[in-house]
This record gives sequence, structure tokens and C-alpha cells, in this order.
Amino acid sequence: MDDFDDGAGGAWSGADVAVAEAPAVDDAAPEQIPPADLQPEMAAEPDEVSVPDEVSLGAAGDVAASVEEGPDLTDDGAVHGNPVAWTLDWFYQQFDGYCGPSVVAQVVAQYTGATITDPQQLVDRAVELGLMDDPSAGMTLPAVEALLEDQGVPCTRTDGSLDDLRGRLDAGYGVIAMVDSGEIWTPEDEAGEDDAPDHVLVVAGIDDARGVVILSDPGVPYGNQLEVPIEQFEAAWADSGFQMVVTDAPDDALLAPAATPGERRSAIIAL
Repeated sequence: MDDFDDGAGGAWSGADVAVAEAPAVDDAAPEQIPPADLQPEMAAEPDEVSVPDEVSLGAAGDVAASVEEGPDLTDDGAVHGNPVAWTLDWFYQQFDGYCGPSVVAQVVAQYTGATITDPQQLVDRAVELGLMDDPSAGMTLPAVEALLEDQGVPCTRTDGSLDDLRGRLDAGYGVIAMVDSGEIWTPEDEAGEDDAPDHVLVVAGIDDARGVVILSDPGVPYGNQLEVPIEQFEAAWADSGFQMVVTDAPDDALLAPAATPGERRSAIIAL
């Protein structure tokens, strides 16, 4: 993921940012999108073997979820990262194509303390910078990186493994992963593997004890602390070539908290 630029939280900078044109994904729909619409068409750049850097992101979906127990923080070391830290600034994107600005708004709020009440602020800024032509068509991962940097959060687009991800979370870094939304929300409806990364989300934590990845996903209304099995997340992430945008500096607030008694509730897809 490589797509956001520079500026302090809440104040929009006037700097010009040049980002290569990328194919768009058809994910415009203000209301909940039925499962059949969760697979946007993706296009690859002519010289690319895979599409990760040139895919427009932002599908929104709505599938049934059940509520199960969240991570038990009494088990010291069981959870990588601090999922609870991501709960306050989560946004539901509401419109297809808005997942990029929504996760940028969340990370900017976390890192700068800016008060962002509506991701539309980031949509408008992305359009101003030329990072989005048609907001409903989404953003590329490079555009997400550029917008983050524009908002004063230096970051780097890279790829890695689950172990790399665990290490970043343990160290307090913010991580945005590019995934195939269909494999996150409705894996049972994927008739065949389409290798279509079309969505970005914040990886809030990994709970190895329970075998789940905890996501801060703007694409579904129950995406705040959404949990999916580790294998399911890995398969969805693999479609992008394990692409992610990682903040250049850690945030102490994102470090795993000391063990405390009790459990919390979160949404989890029932497989």
C-alpha cells in the first residue's frame, strides 16, 4: 500500500502529490450491498504480474454476523497488538470506494489526536490531491500511503508474513492491510478463487490463543473489532501479495496492554 501524503491531523495541506493512475473498482452503493455485489472487477496494469499496487480499494458489504467473546486479555502475551485502542476512531465507510479515506482517518486520528468526525474530510482531500478521480471508484494502495503522509503520518508500503505482522503489532506500529473483501466477509460465497484484492482495513490485533485476527474494518457495519480465523485472513491478504502500509513510527498507545481481568465482546463471522 503506497498512497497518502503529508499534513498534520485535521489541517489539510496544499501540497501537490503525483500518483500514477490506477484502474478503478465498481463499488458505488450508499446502502448495504448484497453478497453478489461483493466482488468488484479488478484490472491489472499492463506490465504488472499481479495487481496489488494498481487496484482501487473500497468495497462495502453487509453480511450476517454473530456475537462471540472477544480476546481474553488475562492471558499475558496471547494477543499481539492492542485491539481496544482502535475502537474509538473506527468508521463505517457507508459508501463503496471510501474504505481508503476511512482507514486513513482512523490512523490519522490515532497518531495525531485530530478530531475527525466524518471520513468525507479525507475523501475531499484525496480528490484535491488527485488521489481519487471518482470517489466511488476507490483508491489505490499507493494513494492510501500518500494521503496518510499528507496528513502527517509517515508510512511505508511493504509486504510481509503473519510473523512480520505479529512483530509490527507487538512493537506498536499501525498496519493497514490490503485484502480480498469477499474472503473476509463471505468466504462461502466465493465460487472460486478470484485473486481480487479490493479492500483495505486496519489490522488491530492477532489472538493466537483463539486463532483469530482482530480487524478494524470500515467495510461492514459490524467491522469494529471484527474477528476472522487466522487462516481466513491470511488467504484474503495473500490475494494482494501480502501488501500492507505500515506507519514509520510506533505509537505507545498501540502496545499490547498489561493483562487485565475480564473479557469484551466483538463481532465475529460465523463460518
